[in-house]
Amino acid sequence: MTNARGLRYSNVAIALHWAIVALILFNLATGLLFDDMGKAMRSALIAPHISSGITVLALTAIRIGWRLTHRPPPYLPMAAWEKALAKTVHVLLYLAMLGMPLSGWAMISAHADSPPVAKGTAAPTPVDQPPGARPAPPPHKPTMIWGVIPLPKIAPIVRIGDGRDGEAKLHEAHEFFESKHAIGGWVLLALLVLHVAGALKHQMVDRERELARMGLGRA
Repeated sequence: MTNARGLRYSNVAIALHWAIVALILFNLATGLLFDDMGKAMRSALIAPHISSGITVLALTAIRIGWRLTHRPPPYLPMAAWEKALAKTVHVLLYLAMLGMPLSGWAMISAHADSPPVAKGTAAPTPVDQPPGARPAPPPHKPTMIWGVIPLPKIAPIVRIGDGRDGEAKLHEAHEFFESKHAIGGWVLLALLVLHVAGALKHQMVDRERELARMGLGRA
C-alpha cells in the first residue's frame, strides 16, 4: 500500500472538491426529479437550484484556476489504461461542471420577460383596460442568486428575441437549451458514477489510500 501523505491534495483543492460535490448532488436530485414534484415543491426549489448551479460554475472556475497554478499530486500506482480513463473522466467532469450551469443560465436568458412597468407608474388594473383585453402582466423580477446577487441575462441570447418572430425564436432557444440541460444532467450523473467507482476500486480492491487524497481518512 502506498503512503498517500505526499499524494494528498491541498486543503484548498479538497474544500473546493467537496463543496462542488455537495452542490452538484443537490442540483442533480432537484433537477432529475423536478417533473415528479408537486407544483409547490418545484416553486420552492427552483431558486436554490439556480443559485446552486451558478455557485458550481463560480467554484469550478476557481478550482480550474487553482489547478493551473498549483500542480496536483501524482496519481497512485495504476495501469496505463486506468490512468488514461481517470484523466478522461476528470476532463469530462470539468466540462460538465461548466456546461451544466451555463446551459441553465442560457435557459433563463431565453425566457421571455413580461414587459416591465415604468418607474412611478402603477400596473394597469382590469378596470383600466378595454373590454376583452388580457390582464397586464406583473413587472419582471430579476433572477437572484441566493436572494442577494441579481443574475444578468446572457446578452446574445436575449437579442434572439429582437425583431420579427422574436418571441417564437426565444421559445425555440429555450427548448433547445432545456433539452441539452436535461441530457447533461444524465451525462454528469454517469460521470460521477464512473468517478466514484474508480475511487472505490483503488481504495477497496487495489488497497491504495485513494480516499485519503481527498481528506477522507488518514494518509
